[in-house]
Amino acid sequence: MDDVESELGMVNYVMAALAEEDGDAAEQVAALATLCDVLAVAEDGLSSVFPVSELVAHLPRLVATGEGDVPVFAARAIAEACEGVPPWAKNFARFGAVEALRDRLVAIDDIELAEECLRALDAISQECPVLCLRLGVAAAVLQFFDFFSTSKQKVVLRIVDNVLNDYKAEDAPKAIEAAPALCNLLQSSTDKTILASAVSCLEMVSAGASGSAEHMNMLCELNAVDAMMKLMENNGWKNLSDDTLAGIFGLLTDLASVSARVTESLFEFNIFDLLKQMITYYTLSHRDSNKVQMLVGLIYHLVPPCQNSDHQNQLIIAKKQVIIEQIRYIEQLASILTLIIEVAKSVGLSSICYSCVVFIKNIVKLTTPDFLMELQKTVNLSSFLACLLARKNRHVIFQTLNVSKALLKKHHQFFIEAFIKEGVKHAVDTIQAREKDAKSIHKKKRNNNLQEICLCFDLDSVTSSTHEACRIENMAILKLAEEIKKNFLAKGSTRSPHMFGCVSKSIRYLSAMLNGHATGPPTENQNLCKQSSEFSRQLLSDELPSTSTFELVQSESIKHLAGYLSNGAYFNSNLRNCQDLIGQLMEVQNRLQKFAHLALTVENESSEKPLGILVDKLIDALHTCYDSFPVILDDEQCTRESTMIPLRRSRTEESALLYIKFSRSSGEMGLKDYDDVLPVYLSSTPESIEEDLFPDICIRTDRDSACKETTQEASGSGKSVGFRDGDGHSHRSSKLTLSYKGTKLQPSVPFFEPILRSMHGGQSDIQIDPSFWDKEHKIVYRRRNKSKKISPHSSYHAQLSCMHEKLEMSLLKDPFFSTTLTGKLPGDLDESDPSYNFLFMLKVLEGLNRFPYHLSMCEKICKFAEGYLQDMDGLKVTISPIPRHQFVSNLLTNKLELQMQDILFGDGLIPSWCVYMVENCPFLLSFEARWKYFCLTVHYSFMSGEVSSPSETVKYRVLRSNILEDAESMLNKHGSDTRMIEVEYEEEIGTGRGPTVEFYSTVSHGLQRMGLGMWRGDNTSQEDCEASFVHAPFGLFPQPWTSAKTSSQGISFSDVLQKFKLLGHLVARAILDGRVLGIPLSKAFYKIMLEQELDIYDIPSFDPTLGKAVIEFHALVKRKKFLETSLERTSNLVADLSYKNVRLEDLCLDFTLPGNPEYELVPGGSEKMVTLDTLEEYVSSVADATLNSGISRQIEAFKSGIDEVFDLKTLRMFSEDEMERILCGEQDAWASYKLEDHIDFDHGYDVNSPSVINFLEILREFGRDDQRAFVQFTTGAPQLPLGGLASLHPKLTVVRKQCDGKVDDELPSVNTCRHFIKLPPYSSKEIMRQKLKYALAEGLDSFHLS
Repeated sequence: MDDVESELGMVNYVMAALAEEDGDAAEQVAALATLCDVLAVAEDGLSSVFPVSELVAHLPRLVATGEGDVPVFAARAIAEACEGVPPWAKNFARFGAVEALRDRLVAIDDIELAEECLRALDAISQECPVLCLRLGVAAAVLQFFDFFSTSKQKVVLRIVDNVLNDYKAEDAPKAIEAAPALCNLLQSSTDKTILASAVSCLEMVSAGASGSAEHMNMLCELNAVDAMMKLMENNGWKNLSDDTLAGIFGLLTDLASVSARVTESLFEFNIFDLLKQMITYYTLSHRDSNKVQMLVGLIYHLVPPCQNSDHQNQLIIAKKQVIIEQIRYIEQLASILTLIIEVAKSVGLSSICYSCVVFIKNIVKLTTPDFLMELQKTVNLSSFLACLLARKNRHVIFQTLNVSKALLKKHHQFFIEAFIKEGVKHAVDTIQAREKDAKSIHKKKRNNNLQEICLCFDLDSVTSSTHEACRIENMAILKLAEEIKKNFLAKGSTRSPHMFGCVSKSIRYLSAMLNGHATGPPTENQNLCKQSSEFSRQLLSDELPSTSTFELVQSESIKHLAGYLSNGAYFNSNLRNCQDLIGQLMEVQNRLQKFAHLALTVENESSEKPLGILVDKLIDALHTCYDSFPVILDDEQCTRESTMIPLRRSRTEESALLYIKFSRSSGEMGLKDYDDVLPVYLSSTPESIEEDLFPDICIRTDRDSACKETTQEASGSGKSVGFRDGDGHSHRSSKLTLSYKGTKLQPSVPFFEPILRSMHGGQSDIQIDPSFWDKEHKIVYRRRNKSKKISPHSSYHAQLSCMHEKLEMSLLKDPFFSTTLTGKLPGDLDESDPSYNFLFMLKVLEGLNRFPYHLSMCEKICKFAEGYLQDMDGLKVTISPIPRHQFVSNLLTNKLELQMQDILFGDGLIPSWCVYMVENCPFLLSFEARWKYFCLTVHYSFMSGEVSSPSETVKYRVLRSNILEDAESMLNKHGSDTRMIEVEYEEEIGTGRGPTVEFYSTVSHGLQRMGLGMWRGDNTSQEDCEASFVHAPFGLFPQPWTSAKTSSQGISFSDVLQKFKLLGHLVARAILDGRVLGIPLSKAFYKIMLEQELDIYDIPSFDPTLGKAVIEFHALVKRKKFLETSLERTSNLVADLSYKNVRLEDLCLDFTLPGNPEYELVPGGSEKMVTLDTLEEYVSSVADATLNSGISRQIEAFKSGIDEVFDLKTLRMFSEDEMERILCGEQDAWASYKLEDHIDFDHGYDVNSPSVINFLEILREFGRDDQRAFVQFTTGAPQLPLGGLASLHPKLTVVRKQCDGKVDDELPSVNTCRHFIKLPPYSSKEIMRQKLKYALAEGLDSFHLS
């Protein structure tokens, strides 16, 4: 009772004090302070305590008329009340609170009062945004923006955001009042949050005013364009947040869409240079396809579009006048047009391609015929158009036809010839025929078919209704194709059609000549050999570059070349089961050798190699098969922020599931019905589900035998998520045939793919509707027809497997050679798919390009054996491969990158083509894309079943003096642990990332020490070795150990095996956790890691002296065999078979391993001398000891270490050079001109500080050794990670070191975990250099300078 009376008394006291208009100011302040205290702590029931009508009447009056502290407390009370009971804000507004607070704020009498007014307006603006806008609050709060603290400035912008959000068009003048202050903020503020808010507010101003040209012109006059462009100049755009960038370009697009003046301003700022930088950056980094679309949208609005309204026509004329009056504006358009064409060709989404083509159409209509003819010569517009016309997307086809029509209108004679040569005419004919068929077949059903996503409104500056009809009518494409054919293509060309077929005939003739050359020995028809070589070189070097991709494909020249290289197996499946397998194998090898010599030889080193030209055309041809590689994305468009290692994903989230209703085929009597709905993972395939399904549908009579057999076949076949067997297909025989809506499902293709492609009519861009996950999808099953006949392909592979171990050359065991030999790509790829021929040839050519040394050397040895090469000094390889990046398809890379950005990729939303390309044609994908794929798929498998937090770590303490033993113990215990491993050193300061990174580097160095018995060149006993390291200028390769010995020079072989297993563990954990190893492994060892075979041609890569001798001896053996079987056998065989004019016996070689006399190649080898008769055995034994039996146990130990962490086979997608980058980081020095972009300066320093300028100059002057020491000192690793300084995380940061004594006596120190360099402000550059280099030397092997 006392509390109630006390409360009522307090309320009465406050109300009485506030009601007196001329009351005592001190008493009013006291009453308001009491009120504020009550309002601040009150939670509920304010309405029952205070008379609301009196409060809302008195407080605004006190704000407006009060003196001293009265308005401060009154404003605070309003803020407290509105924050406590938001609906009260409207009551306060009705009684003039907004006007009172606004006026007091503008008067800026007192900063405390101004801040309280801001607080109150913030609360009211959330409830009454329209009233606040109309009363000028937006402009008022911005008027004295610079007077407020940063935190209050953010309140100001929040108020502006509240009042501008979704305002009505009639309020645009009031909204525009705030624009000048917002534009000023873009030029004056450096705070990223403030910049983002200011841009967002300006974007809202523009959005509300977009319906009025007058209002938009008012915005244009405020120099908003100048402010935004200056914000982005000098790479400033890289420092802006994604939201800020999106806001800026959205605003620029809105302004450019209504104003020719803005267009002119942007041209004056050379906007296209900036756009080129940004588009190149985003397309190369695959960061965000939405940004590319946004940038292309701005470009579109800078060029006069084709609209019909009166206002738009006036705008078009005005924009066109702006552009054509300035030649430099035309040059800007030309400079970006080339880039836009490349983007359209390689982008992974049809929506972006469509936007690019619309822009190209506008450019074509704007520019002159001369301009377009020059463009055709540089970027080949005709080939580009033919590529796009081969796609299925109707929007892209329609706009591409419009571009074709516009070009023909500009210069018919010139473009009709180009269109015939490049296949545009053929594409138009094909489209016309297809559309006619569609018209007749689907005339009644067209409206019922699922239509593709409409792209017509993507470039509209104002968002259109989703219900608005597509602008492309049903018959629009047919009508346009018919118009082009009738008005332009029917007129024909003055150029003889015969000319377009001459190259095709030449290539066919070449195939015939090569076949004749290959089938006959050169000794019988040397003239044919010479003619063939000369003709081939002329064709490949002169005619191939001028041959269009269309001519190459249409003439079936690619098929003829495939038939030649495979010795007919590509055309004749019976050859895949030929009896003379050895003969077929040798013939294919012979043809590859001859073609490699032709395709990789150029007379002038500056000329492009024929192989490079051919590969470029095959890649272009592959890009015409755009729809063979669908991108399937979840409709929610959730994307992952990062796909880089270290990546840990908690598996507590539920994986997406597909619900399958299996139904027995009608007429199938041998199986039972399946009554349940089976939920399956997205990665599930018909072959993977059969193990669970078949036992439940077996008829009881055959359940025991059939089901048992199925279980036995399936046992032990578990695979990592997203990966199949190495050759891309399963070897398990299937008992069931599954189908969806009458279409047979391929065993290795996930269920979701054929279902979605069927639902979306075979489209290549598929967005999954949310309802898809709730539906039950009917799959029909029946028993697979059994065939007693063994397929030729299976029989052929069985023969190959049996012969595999007998083959000498590693080339013959490579998957590319098997592909060539059988004339068939691995796996169950559909041979009728348009991409099949191109993929086959690219796989063969890429393999040929990897083995030029093997092929050329083998050919040289054959010539030496047959007497065409007399001197062993001629056993030199003069051809070299083309760069690996020439095989990369930008289109497939972009599509895979786009697919990997989807959040469901980790759950198995991986189209089958992605898996196939990674496993069988990884060379078509960029290294960066494959690395991301590895990160996602391998980590998904590695973290399978993990329920702990992904940020958990396991800590381990090691002793630096016992580093290898501690590392071995740690990795044996925790090597396969899903948690991150964190290392600390005993008796040293430092913990976390820095010591852990340094640990990997230290252990890898420790494994290079002499006396371990691991590597070639280490012939030192443990007692004799000091702290020296194995010298391996060509990279480390295992030291052979004979099986007869368990120890040597005090080194136990079991210890050697343990060290190799440790190395395997170390490599696997370094890959998983993103650590850098400083271990220079040889290319041959990387090949072993990638499970590739080695032969004698690999020995020179790690031991040139031994390799040269072994190859020369091998050539001598071949010559001996040839002479022994030759009909023209010489009488003096021994004289013809001397080694460089020296008898073999005089070389005094015994059967011990060169460089390792303790290793006997045969029992009693030290007593057995090498003679002409035993030379073949000697060569074979040396090669076996060096590459196989002598190192097999070490290699198995190494591989087992990796396999205990993740499946070694998953590394096959990388090359040897790429594995070196992954393990050892970036070897190249950093780009000195980019240092400022990748280093932050903070806590006392900025980029203009004198000490920072000196520091950067010193870094630029560093040599390679100093750079390596600097990286080791600052990061703990010997090399920069993948991507160099740009990918260092956290970013390298230089801060000012606080020094207690004399600055010049201090040393720099580091925090390797955070990549912090604490740099004293030295008095001179030279002192800084001395101290820095001293710190690099002294702090290299410990953390005493941390």
